[in-house]
Amino acid sequence: MDASLSAATASVMAVTNVAEASAKKPQKWDKTVNVVIIGSGDAGLATAVSAAERGVKDILVLEKLAFLGGNTAIATGAFNTADPKQKEQGIEDSPELHAQQTLKGGDFRGNPDLVNTLTHNSYDTLKWLESKGVKFQPKILQVYGALWPRSHATAASKGSDYIRVLSEEAKKLGVMIQTQAKVVDIIRENQLSGRVLGVEYVNKDGQHVFVRALKAVVACPGGFAANREMRSMHDPRLYNLTTTNNPAASTGEVLVMMQDIGADVTGMDHI
Repeated sequence: MDASLSAATASVMAVTNVAEASAKKPQKWDKTVNVVIIGSGDAGLATAVSAAERGVKDILVLEKLAFLGGNTAIATGAFNTADPKQKEQGIEDSPELHAQQTLKGGDFRGNPDLVNTLTHNSYDTLKWLESKGVKFQPKILQVYGALWPRSHATAASKGSDYIRVLSEEAKKLGVMIQTQAKVVDIIRENQLSGRVLGVEYVNKDGQHVFVRALKAVVACPGGFAANREMRSMHDPRLYNLTTTNNPAASTGEVLVMMQDIGADVTGMDHI
């Protein structure tokens, strides 16, 4: 959840130049699947499991590191949602209050429709995670930075609990997971138009592999708090700040690739 200004002019010029060129398509795809998911954090693995549960076959998760989990693996892992169990602790809560406080916590710059989608589906997501085997502590907490006691802490190993459970579930469902697979390009029909066709990644042996995605490419690469140039583009005060994020994971290069083929961004200065 994180984010360079010194290079802004050069970046704009670069995007303008490539916009006139055709997208780089391989003469031959090395592999064809239905869905490619970039990133193996909680978002990527949850997407893989959810899609596989709904009958999608041939799902490939690409992770640039040698291990799964990205930044989630070192996160504290608290999950915020209104929960009927709060009443047992004398806590009144609701998806509506959760939405109000989420908007307030973001200085009212969040999209109310998206925030309401989040807060009205978070409890079902909690139950879905529990159904997969994620265990939560019985007491509901108010973690640092939260505005209300609705935080659910995992029972054993914080954020890595999600990764352990979801990766096991993904493998059971036949999801293919490739580590040491660093995505270096997202390939679209044309630079700024048409469908996204697939990705190019570099494997552990330095070979470039082109993967065609027949249905979708889903980008779940995490943030960019460990990329000082990128984050200081959006807030110059952050250039010399240290980070608690995984320095190898939260680097933002996939976000740049997405922008290069026309993706829009919002709220980047809120890193």
